[in-house]
Amino acid sequence: MRFRRTGLSAVAAAFLSLVIALPALAQQSLTVGLYPWVPRLAQFQQAISTAWAQVEPNVQLVFLTPAQWDGGYDMNPPANADVFVFDAMFFQDFLNGNYLEAMTPAEIQNANDLIPYARDGVQSNGNYYAIPLLGCSNVLFYQKGDQQLAAATTFNEVSNAINQCTYTSQIPPDRRGLMTDMSGGTTNAAFYLDIAHALTGTYPLPLPPTPQDLNQNAITEQKTVLATASYFNATVANDNAYQQGIWFSEGFGRAVIGYTESMSQMSDATRANIAFKVMPFGDGTQQPLFYADVIAVNTTTAQRNTRTLAVKLANLMASTDVVVDSIGATATEPVPQYLMATRTSVFQQLSQQFPLYQDMWDMVNNANPLMFALAGNARSWLDSMKNVIKTDVRTNYQCGCDFQATQTIPNNNAAAGICSATCQAHGGWNGQWTNAYPAAQDGSVCGCNSCPLPASLAEAAPASKAMSVPKGKND
Repeated sequence: MRFRRTGLSAVAAAFLSLVIALPALAQQSLTVGLYPWVPRLAQFQQAISTAWAQVEPNVQLVFLTPAQWDGGYDMNPPANADVFVFDAMFFQDFLNGNYLEAMTPAEIQNANDLIPYARDGVQSNGNYYAIPLLGCSNVLFYQKGDQQLAAATTFNEVSNAINQCTYTSQIPPDRRGLMTDMSGGTTNAAFYLDIAHALTGTYPLPLPPTPQDLNQNAITEQKTVLATASYFNATVANDNAYQQGIWFSEGFGRAVIGYTESMSQMSDATRANIAFKVMPFGDGTQQPLFYADVIAVNTTTAQRNTRTLAVKLANLMASTDVVVDSIGATATEPVPQYLMATRTSVFQQLSQQFPLYQDMWDMVNNANPLMFALAGNARSWLDSMKNVIKTDVRTNYQCGCDFQATQTIPNNNAAAGICSATCQAHGGWNGQWTNAYPAAQDGSVCGCNSCPLPASLAEAAPASKAMSVPKGKND
């Protein structure tokens, strides 16, 4: 009997030890929401997964799709996301909503390497509520030999150098005019706030409560940006978010306002001859605003006991080697994504092989920027005001627009009749027409005196068809 009891106790003990060991042997997982609006999202996933497998091989990473996490523009952080990357313009919104887990300074690895504007922008009451990953700003691209634009330090100097109403097609006919994407409501609202800050210097950024409270000087300057481009170039959304940069690379337009990552879509020859700087708004004396995409640990990790792993993952995602692997060149992609980093060491590493990263670092380092962050009612303010701003900026556009002609124009003698009919609903004909690419991409186009307001934009027939663009900064 004693032996039998001893045997039973041994079996029970072995079974109990197996049960206790099961959680340690089971595959754990963390759910990750990346910032989706980058040139090569899959590269981020690969770089993070490879590095994570080396330190936590038994913890699987599950990445949310862009449909499940949009970076914060229309969505709140999903409860199942342990770690998520978001546009820091919503930092205060998410902090107030209790989505951001507090991390002590001791939990943030290599914090002194972070660029000050981004590092300072994610702290509150002595804690970090996110770790900076990427930066972004409105950047003016032009050719190296363009001495006028190189010397321009104010908005008026830029607009006077480029001039207004130099083209009315979606694509400039040659190296003239400005190109920029102002197709989305969020983009227009962010443009407005950037310009208003440049004019007033007020920070944190005020959010005017009603349309009547909008800074009309900022609206006027934004309307001038639109006139320095063309109506359809700036307002028609494209399938490729970097389309203006591609057109610039193809030899069209004198300058482009865009993000640094648009250089990843340009040719080697264009990148070898490109210059860029922070787009000066106002008189150019205020500290510029830089966006930041930052990594947060979700407060819901406490419920799943995944906080420690999530903090470890957030630090890994923001580490120098992983960021370089996430945005740099790869075996299959010889060109980096040209995304702006928020670590000095990332710029140092990438600039050794890609000199434009040294130019980018010089721009960031000399700018002494502030983080583009909005008050705690950012989402509701954007929802109520972004289309108001977009409509105000487009109303009474001064330069006219090209429209697809009702039929092919064979010669100048036939142009008057065809274009008068084409422009009858668009303020009349301004006397211009063409069959030449790129203004005319399918038949003939006529220059008309007025352009459509946002509500009728989809019904208008510009020289090239309007297309959709993914949501994100361009929404």
